[in-house]
Amino acid sequence: MKKTIGAIFVFSLLFPLASPVLAQEAESTEDEKETVASEREGRVFEDQIVVTAGRQEQLSSEVPAPITVITSEDIEMLQPEKMADLFKTIPGVEIQGEGPFRGIPVIRGLSSNRVLILVDGQRLNNARESTTFAGIQPALVNLGEVERIEVLRGPAAVQYGSDAIGGVVNIITRQPNLGADEFKVHGNVSYEYGTASDSQNGQVRVRGAGQRMGFEIGGVIQDVNDYKAADGAHEDDRYTAYTLEDDTVPNSGMKQTALDGSFSILTGDQGVFKVNAEVVRTEDIGFPGFDLEGPIEILFPKFDRDKLAAKWDSGPMGFLENLGLSAWYQTVDKESIRNFAFPGFTQNSYTRSEIATFGFNAQGISTFGINNLTYGLDFYQDDLHDTALTEFPDFPWIPPNDTVAVPDSTQTGLGLYIGDRITASEKLTFNVGLRGDSFKFDSDENDDRYIGEPLDTTDSALSGNLGVIYSLTDHVNLTGLIARGFRTPNVQERSFTGTASTGDTWILQNPNLSPETSWNYEAGLKVRYDRASGGLNFFYNDLTDFIGFVFLDADDPRRTDGTCPDPATGLDCSEFRNIEKATIWGVELDLDWIFARWWTVFGTFAYLEGDNKTTGEPLSSIPPWKVTAGIRYQRTAWWAEADLRYVGKQTRLPADDPRFESGTEPFTVFDLRGGYDFKFGLGILVSLENLFDELYNEPYNNRPEPGRNLRATLRYRF
Repeated sequence: MKKTIGAIFVFSLLFPLASPVLAQEAESTEDEKETVASEREGRVFEDQIVVTAGRQEQLSSEVPAPITVITSEDIEMLQPEKMADLFKTIPGVEIQGEGPFRGIPVIRGLSSNRVLILVDGQRLNNARESTTFAGIQPALVNLGEVERIEVLRGPAAVQYGSDAIGGVVNIITRQPNLGADEFKVHGNVSYEYGTASDSQNGQVRVRGAGQRMGFEIGGVIQDVNDYKAADGAHEDDRYTAYTLEDDTVPNSGMKQTALDGSFSILTGDQGVFKVNAEVVRTEDIGFPGFDLEGPIEILFPKFDRDKLAAKWDSGPMGFLENLGLSAWYQTVDKESIRNFAFPGFTQNSYTRSEIATFGFNAQGISTFGINNLTYGLDFYQDDLHDTALTEFPDFPWIPPNDTVAVPDSTQTGLGLYIGDRITASEKLTFNVGLRGDSFKFDSDENDDRYIGEPLDTTDSALSGNLGVIYSLTDHVNLTGLIARGFRTPNVQERSFTGTASTGDTWILQNPNLSPETSWNYEAGLKVRYDRASGGLNFFYNDLTDFIGFVFLDADDPRRTDGTCPDPATGLDCSEFRNIEKATIWGVELDLDWIFARWWTVFGTFAYLEGDNKTTGEPLSSIPPWKVTAGIRYQRTAWWAEADLRYVGKQTRLPADDPRFESGTEPFTVFDLRGGYDFKFGLGILVSLENLFDELYNEPYNNRPEPGRNLRATLRYRF
């Protein structure tokens, strides 16, 4: 209660500042009014250009699905420690993660490989890491490289195929402003320090552009130590599973270095060819809350990612408005250590996973009368190779072995798609699309390190959507959408055989998994004025063959034939299994309003429910209801902001969920932030996160989140 009163007090201090500002406006001279007008014009809500929803540029008002755009200015103001922090205020989006390394976006109760992660439209998900490390890593791309991030809520299978059943996160990097008469070079250098984890982050970026060519080079070095939770964390019963000393969460740090570079050149009059490379090196990644000397030790000594990509846009060419060709090659090299020391059972495991991905896209855009067509081909291939070493000190008769949980495998995907935006009238627009996909999964039958059965399977899927936009006025649109989504099972779900990452169950292979499918129904309202913008959206998602992680039924014959419990480890058995049917529905609201000169208020609301229709119980993946609100004062040179995020209590949980008895605890987190830009290029940004030192954990994480954290950034532009 005291924290709530304190928050109201903080906001009450900010609001009265508007009165003298408004009075000052009335007394302004003509010159001052012109200055104010120019500042105001820079802050009106313009109809944003987005590309994710239709795989081509279009106004956000022309998109029937709800989509949120995070601009480079938003990123600069929010100063996120990791990229995933940017998504916490988006309605219908939560974050699942462990410490500074992982930050998996959960869109409408669907996460991991049900949310597709893209960079410039190129998929980052793959057949293995999309399950365990589909997170937005801190340096997935250098945040200084990002022009904007588009978050699409709802299925986008027609546009992108598998994995986009929950939504899409598309990270769009900066494009050089080619065409200038004079070649100019500029950039920025920044240093950030955070108190909660004694973290340091240094970044540098240099970019240049001229008449026909441009370049960008950037890098980031990040060093994050164990973070401190709010006062009293070590005494709270919620966190007894963790080792907490002086409210510090052990094993929660990491070190990371990332480099990126790009080169762009004009081809012809309007064509652009761009090649870019990314190198990410991460080490000493901890698993928060598990002491290195405790019963569970989980470490990730290395997570390296390299990517090389090339993209060409032709510009107008015959009947084509644009021909786009894109190709990329990515490697992921990850090491993990999992040591378990339970009474009567000790296991020490080392695993190295190497994943190589090649992708290609060819796409054309054409306009014929009232039809604007987008059509193309997607292809990607994942090659997976694991090495492992496992020891059982309590079972000396079991020699050390190199058994792997998943075999050497190859997964390929091929998709053909077409979409049409039909302008039926000035007020009525239709969006229709159709896509066919084929997937092949093939594991190496000669991989004798794998104790499961080799697989050679093929899946196919047909997806479609129908969207409608009706303009009630120049500023208000009604939207509707029906979309079919799907997700093919990955190697983790098809083939994993061995001890789970938590060490408490033995996972059996299930080769009979079917792809997940969904029908999503949307109805919404989009409002956009010069000084107000918002949306209201209702959705209902009907999922079939939803893949869940379950323990074997009591009457399962494998409990009597010697398969379960596992003879070697004595662990109970589980598997990935198709749940016959599940539904998720919800309502989402967002609003931004420039209510006075330099002043903006903003807020969001989301409520979701999900049910397993096979068991009649709620889905465990559904987050509680959430409200965010804030106020911002923004001048040309400086700005200040106060905001809050309230997450309610979740009691709709299945009986086998460990949170079932007490539900998830509600919490409120308050943040203050601001910045000032000096005329000579120097800038200062300061944020005070978790202002009242709230002791809480996110709905998907059982560990305590960081307590009060002061972060300061010093930046110089040149």
